[in-house]
Amino acid sequence: MNSSYLTGAIPRIEAKDEHLDLVSRARSTEAVMLDYHHARRLYQNDVKLANIDAKLVLTSTISDEKLEDWFPRRELIFAERIGADAIVPCDRPVYDRDARSQRVETIRTYVADLKEIVPEFQESNIEVVPLVKGKTEYERGLCYDAFTELGLTRVAYYCVQYFSYGFRYKALLERIQRVALEFEPENMMLIGFQSENSISDFPPCVTGAAGQRWLRNSNPRNGSVDEAARQYDTWSQQVESALTIGQAPLQAFTNSRGWA
Repeated sequence: MNSSYLTGAIPRIEAKDEHLDLVSRARSTEAVMLDYHHARRLYQNDVKLANIDAKLVLTSTISDEKLEDWFPRRELIFAERIGADAIVPCDRPVYDRDARSQRVETIRTYVADLKEIVPEFQESNIEVVPLVKGKTEYERGLCYDAFTELGLTRVAYYCVQYFSYGFRYKALLERIQRVALEFEPENMMLIGFQSENSISDFPPCVTGAAGQRWLRNSNPRNGSVDEAARQYDTWSQQVESALTIGQAPLQAFTNSRGWA
């Protein structure tokens, strides 16, 4: 399956006319990301998502309260119904502040969901980009084992929690470096981090960045949609250039095993 659309800047859009207009006019938009409630709103308003001139990536990275309404089978049915090209499915909240036993239990449930539903996504030709979850290498290893069993080599990492309370950029960078060394993914997509100035610090396996930073650089509410599209294209090219640099982490020259 061709996954070139999962590289570069991937705008996370909402059910707004100005977002759809910009997507249709920007030259560099190969894919857009929608979470379930925005995608459902567009679907209910008879917007044919399959006709958007970009690949559609659904994501389950939504608020914990809204996430309670979704389960793997519903995710599959909805993705098939709207013609999604890829999905980040089955998210379950795992926080570093949780007790270790709670994190392990949640991750085991998460990977059980993946094992149950991923083969059906694959049968429907919907690419699955699973989230790496876990504070410790053991916890993340539960994910890696499931990914390997399912033949998944492209992964995603949700970054928003590193900036919800304070600015923990260094902690995020270290976590991504560890994932890169532990699992050696073919590609990794960051969700919620699109800084054109910092993303070149990440390992070369990070090839995609999804989020809403694009709104700061090409707000379609300010001025014409055509001008916003031009600003978006300029910014998107900056992100893509930064992603092609990639920095091998210093730990690459040592054995990664033994991290707590």
